[in-house]
Amino acid sequence: MSKIIVEGNYAILPGAKAIVSPSGSAGDSGKTALAAPYDTSPREWSNWGDSNLFPQEVLTDLDKNSVALRALDKRKRVHFGRGITAYREVPDAAGGDPKRVPVTDPQVVEFMRLNKINLIWPDMIMGLEVFANGWIEFIVNKAGDRINRVFVKDPAYCRLAKMDDSARIPAMYYSAQWEKSPSFDNLIVRKLPLFDAEKYNGITYPDGQFAMHIHYRSFNKSFYHVPLWNAVRTNKWMYIANLVPTLKAAIMKNQMTIKYHIQIPNNYFQERYPSPDYTKEQVEAKRLEVLTEMDSFLANVENSGKAFISWSFYSKVKQDFLTGWKIEVIQNKLDNTAYLPDSQAANSEILFAIGVDPCLIGAGNPGEAIGAGSGSDKREAYWMLNADMGTDRSVSLSPLYFIRDFNKWDPTIQFDYVTVDTSQTQDQHPTKTAKRIDKTQA
Repeated sequence: MSKIIVEGNYAILPGAKAIVSPSGSAGDSGKTALAAPYDTSPREWSNWGDSNLFPQEVLTDLDKNSVALRALDKRKRVHFGRGITAYREVPDAAGGDPKRVPVTDPQVVEFMRLNKINLIWPDMIMGLEVFANGWIEFIVNKAGDRINRVFVKDPAYCRLAKMDDSARIPAMYYSAQWEKSPSFDNLIVRKLPLFDAEKYNGITYPDGQFAMHIHYRSFNKSFYHVPLWNAVRTNKWMYIANLVPTLKAAIMKNQMTIKYHIQIPNNYFQERYPSPDYTKEQVEAKRLEVLTEMDSFLANVENSGKAFISWSFYSKVKQDFLTGWKIEVIQNKLDNTAYLPDSQAANSEILFAIGVDPCLIGAGNPGEAIGAGSGSDKREAYWMLNADMGTDRSVSLSPLYFIRDFNKWDPTIQFDYVTVDTSQTQDQHPTKTAKRIDKTQA
């Protein structure tokens, strides 16, 4: 029998022509390098923004801006399409593109139904579009080998724990009262561990409840990522857009709209209604009567074009006629278009930052006449936006692939969003109801 050679963690069996190594030797030879940022806040969590109220501040600005709200909602709708479908690729017998056949596996169908995936996923997508951050909570079964429930958390309520000694974020904190500097008293703040791959042996997971942080990556950010469109908040374009309606409302509320200036000679009523024929009270009554008649005479559209006749008095002393009544039309100095160019420029910057064509939300292109655009413009803009969603969808679908692998579903199962094909004209495709899994056209 040949001699067995043992060298370090390896053993060579010459007779069997085999090499024996420890079971863990096939793993990674090292760990990824992580960098922990400097954090001096006294709390267990890392502040989201200087005041820890960044998402609340963002929502406050968005609540005042209908253009940004509608554009972000449009991104969510295009991103989600008609919902998520699970499918397998099946080779085409004719040699064409593989067919995508919807999954009918009972455990997958039941999981999607029980967790209402197509009902909760738009919330997760909106969190990504608005904040570039989202959190999902998972609850496993008692055996710890299968995820039973999944919940989308409100991103404005979520905060990440500070990094531990290994530069990993171990947990998230959940509270609806961050503006009150909450504590752990009375469950005002709840703590959920984040998924840690090093704790997972591939079969069971020790935490019965854990969360996952998903995000659109932005560089130089260790905890919370920043959406691209936030630039319009930083450079104040959104502030300008939100300020213009307030300024217009204040002007309209406080302005005095006077159309006519009526000049009546000071002695008109004394000359017309002299004493002692008229008492002081009678003169005042006549004055009020004349003013009422003038108000009725000048008001309303029906009185346009009427002739006005007044009397003048001749002064024997001055040997001339005295100035009589005068009615001057006051030019309206208020520019009704004031600040509108600023508003249009700000709205254009907002849409550029969000990445939504103006025609998709019923607005004209910047610098052009106001209009919603043609049907072909909308259709092409929709498909261009849909085509740009690839990287975003890879992020939003990643939790479903995690669930697939954790629950040991068939690894050939894939997920994608179903869209409605509007690429044909009305006469070619009158129902507009044909659906497709988006990857069939990628």
